[in-house]
Amino acid sequence: MKVKRFIAANMQQALRNVSQELGADAVILSSRKTDHGIEVVAALDYHSGNDQDNAEVERQLRLQQELEAAKAASREPQAVTKRDEKREEREAWASQADVSSREGLAAVLAGLKDGDIPSSAGREEMRRREGDRDESWYSNALAQMSGELKELKNWMVSHQGSAWDNERPMTWQQSQLWQRCQDVGLEPAWADRVTSRIDGALPMDEAWAAALNLIASDLPIAPTGLLDRGGLYALVGPTGAGKTTTIGKLAAQFVIRHGADAVALVTLDNYRVAAHDQLRTFSRLLGVEMHVVGAGGDLGKAIDGLKNKKLILVDTAGLASQDPHFGVQLTMLKQAGLRLKKLLVLPLTSQGRCLQENYEHYKAAGLVGCVFTKLDECFSLGPALSVSALTHLPVTLVTDGPHIPDDVHYPDADKLVKLAEQMARMARTRWQAAEAMNFANQQSSVQHGVSN
Repeated sequence: MKVKRFIAANMQQALRNVSQELGADAVILSSRKTDHGIEVVAALDYHSGNDQDNAEVERQLRLQQELEAAKAASREPQAVTKRDEKREEREAWASQADVSSREGLAAVLAGLKDGDIPSSAGREEMRRREGDRDESWYSNALAQMSGELKELKNWMVSHQGSAWDNERPMTWQQSQLWQRCQDVGLEPAWADRVTSRIDGALPMDEAWAAALNLIASDLPIAPTGLLDRGGLYALVGPTGAGKTTTIGKLAAQFVIRHGADAVALVTLDNYRVAAHDQLRTFSRLLGVEMHVVGAGGDLGKAIDGLKNKKLILVDTAGLASQDPHFGVQLTMLKQAGLRLKKLLVLPLTSQGRCLQENYEHYKAAGLVGCVFTKLDECFSLGPALSVSALTHLPVTLVTDGPHIPDDVHYPDADKLVKLAEQMARMARTRWQAAEAMNFANQQSSVQHGVSN
């Protein structure tokens, strides 16, 4: 067994010396830091746990220490030894130097060639500067990584989370709920409000059920009973929304319950050819009174002449907001006072932005509710629900067909929300089926060598 003690400037140099002196099969027995560097004790052909080997290790180490002490005491000049020590010192310095840059590598090569290496204080200063440079590099890399992570988070939020509040991160569950609300057709602002109120610990199915309940609770519904109590109502809205047809349904049901003498019809539509024909036909078939108020006329005076009627329904012209007669009609509705309740007719076949604009155009009239029409032709109920919920405009009636007097109903929030979800599921299924069919056709064309 051969044992030897090695002292080097660093552990890397000590291990290199062990490998060169004892070979790759040497065993490191111990290592410690000393004033002169790193001290490593290594042995060759060492068997752990053998008392005889341990004693031999102690004996050889003791002999090496005595020999080193004798050499130090003699203080004889050893030119060759000094050259070796100088070479080892240069190698140790070179092993610790920074060669990552061209300037650092050139300095190391010059030092090894000329023997001009820095002093201990100089080497300490170099190590300090290298440490400062490493710390600066680490800080810059950390700042860059932080910026990239922030950009990634903002991207994920803007694409799968809240489009209205990028500073508020959304969980995976919230982003999934938000996307489902978009599939239903809800406005982003309403979808964000709903998802932020859901308990994040709920499973996905339970969370979606809770979201649907919140949507239903947010939807304002007017009290039922219009067809029993009667009153004074004006229906406003765009052309083709179904105002006149809805008036015919309401009048017919009220006549069935209370008789023709209890109903009167009034129209302000004097701007279209044959504008009165449909309403006049309803009046003749139902046997109820009908009155026409000309442009700029006194609607209040016309209403005062019908005080003996339980239900008075006022039909209006669907005019664009840029039409000069739009302001005239709006003024007539305002002059009638609060006793005339204005209902905004929203066709469910229109786009969400169109429904919002309709509300903005007619809200100056003093709206008290809205009527959803053409439910039977609708494929997305979310936009109309959003208008009602975000403007706090109660849904008063829902119509779902052309038949008079049957296709008019009082709304139910839960049923409307459930129907909106069913429409979204059907639309998603149709698109998935269309995409699958398109993919199958492409694959078939490729197999038969047909290129489009």
